[in-house]
Amino acid sequence: MVFLSLLCAPGLLTQGLLSVHLDGGPVRFGVPLPAAALAQGLRLEGPGALQWRRLPVGGALADPVWVELAIAGATGGRRVVGEGAPESADGRGPAFVREEEEVLLPHGRERRVRWRWCDGSVDECVRTEFSADTEIGGEVYTAGEALTVWRGAATTRADVVCALPRRLFEGVSLLPPGGRSAAVVQKHLASLLPLLHELPGARGAGDFGRSGKVVTNLEFDTTLALLRAALALRDEKAFAMAGRAAQHLRDRDLDPRSGLPFPHGLDHRTGVPAPGHAWLEGLLWVGLLRADDGHIAAARNIGQALAACPPMGERRQELARDYAWPLLELEGLLAIDPDPRLARAADRLATAIALRYDAQVRTFRFGEGEVGDGYLERGWITGGIVVPALQAHLRRRPNAELAACVRAVQQALLDQIGRARPGLPTHWRCAGGRTFAEHREAHAAEAMLVLEAFEPADLRRLLRRETIGDSIAAVPEPEDPDLATKFSMVARCTWVWR
Repeated sequence: MVFLSLLCAPGLLTQGLLSVHLDGGPVRFGVPLPAAALAQGLRLEGPGALQWRRLPVGGALADPVWVELAIAGATGGRRVVGEGAPESADGRGPAFVREEEEVLLPHGRERRVRWRWCDGSVDECVRTEFSADTEIGGEVYTAGEALTVWRGAATTRADVVCALPRRLFEGVSLLPPGGRSAAVVQKHLASLLPLLHELPGARGAGDFGRSGKVVTNLEFDTTLALLRAALALRDEKAFAMAGRAAQHLRDRDLDPRSGLPFPHGLDHRTGVPAPGHAWLEGLLWVGLLRADDGHIAAARNIGQALAACPPMGERRQELARDYAWPLLELEGLLAIDPDPRLARAADRLATAIALRYDAQVRTFRFGEGEVGDGYLERGWITGGIVVPALQAHLRRRPNAELAACVRAVQQALLDQIGRARPGLPTHWRCAGGRTFAEHREAHAAEAMLVLEAFEPADLRRLLRRETIGDSIAAVPEPEDPDLATKFSMVARCTWVWR
């Protein structure tokens, strides 16, 4: 077991950056540290070996800087401080020596990475990328897939992050500021974690099934949902599951032609890739926390694919999610790893959404909602996807006019919720300056997405209402045939962990 607490003290480089208590073997994980501290190097106080390197994100001006920390040969309390050894960029340092080799195979190529630790431990990652259909262990891997096998204790070296102080994750916006507003929901989600059963075999590991024999392909970013649950609940098993989900996405679900993940279907690679069904944030965060360059690169590649893939539908086939999901994912990537090309793509999406604002109905109108002379507002999509995407964009590119539109949409959602009926509104009709034909849901994951739209003060007021509290207390149900998907919809939401 390893316990850490962050002790950042700007300007005092000899003060502790991390306080560490170790009682086991080596650890290797990713963490954000102040750029000023890294300029003078890092060291471990007391016996033990420390080495570090910058992770390939952020660029030269990043602050904080994401780094890989590796510690070995230390027991008890230790502090990581400034004014120490420089970066071990070549993989050779006092804690471990990193070795790589690559060989060509008849069915693809194999890449091996070994970490030889100073205490004699050896970790290994063997990744086989297939260029032809290949059967291994009774399972057929198709061209474009990969199989990754971890050996030694490699997959547990980063479990330390589950003991990091919450404020570290709040500081990088992976978790919101903590609170008790949604404690009942958090407790219920914790009870569901043991009920999430991964699909069988090496091809299924890290993914889940749903009703109709459908493979979820981690829809709604199951990886991100599991990771937020793991860090908020300090659950190492959930963290391990998030790691397997990230590996699954990278190995199994990526389409080499479009660069996007295959969506849910009857197999992992049968759906048609689309920008409205592509998620990279969970993969990116797992890559950062596990110091996995391959995951980080894969997340960046998905971002490039989203930037190159405009929304697909037109007129009545135009979907809000084809604009909002890519914007939310691109902004999540840009917050960690600025890139001018991705920024331009995100700006185009935000502008396209802004142009769809209708002041009379106080929403962003898309073709899918046009019905006769009115509009069918899908509140769970507007509140759960469109508003959060625009909020993320406004944090990077403030715009008073767009911010005013977003506030008006938030108020419209609040007004609709405030009709004092059971449940939460998921969709309703707008025409002639009035709303009608409202549909409300209680105990539905879709309805809980609506709450992602609101500021903390409004959210606290809403959650104090008995009708709303009763609607969200036990969602999803343990017996839900789509448990993994419904869990992902709820646990990915930041408000749940506030």
